[in-house]
Amino acid sequence: MGYKKKKFKDKKNIFIKVDQYITLRVLNIEDVGQDYINWINDYEVIKYTELRFTKSTRNDIKKFVLDNWVSDHNILFGIFFKNCHVGNIKLGPINWEHLRSEVSYIIGKKNIWGKGIGSKAVNSLVEFAFSVLGLQKINAGYYENNIGSQKVLERAGFQKEGVRFSNVIFDGQRVNSVEVGRINK
Repeated sequence: MGYKKKKFKDKKNIFIKVDQYITLRVLNIEDVGQDYINWINDYEVIKYTELRFTKSTRNDIKKFVLDNWVSDHNILFGIFFKNCHVGNIKLGPINWEHLRSEVSYIIGKKNIWGKGIGSKAVNSLVEFAFSVLGLQKINAGYYENNIGSQKVLERAGFQKEGVRFSNVIFDGQRVNSVEVGRINK
């Protein structure tokens, strides 16, 4: 575990080149710009997340970024498309004892939805988690009616592991949440 912890403490310099246009870089508070604030408060962007219940201020977002920056159990990356911050992807909380983590993500720029950026980002981050951090299992979840996330995770090699029936309220209706996972093979 010492090796993994040592590598993890160097997280502030992690840069993952996904393809010629997409990169992942650990976020810092300088990355909290007006575009980020706008899309984190856009209902259409956040409607399948728990963020929909609150309004986030610049200070709220900076605190979130800083908390993840100093955490030993989370890595918050910005997703950059052609050097523009278009979304976030988080690995965490990481459970070092069981070598597993959760992954969550959001693409804030609606004009690039459906272009495969989320799938590529998730897949690249999972490969990093397996090959560099030595994790063995990555979990994720989505609301059953979030077809976009379902496709992202399927394309990134996640398998459906379970359904929590009538688990969340979405637009006044109870919906299922789906649990998925990917094992390092």
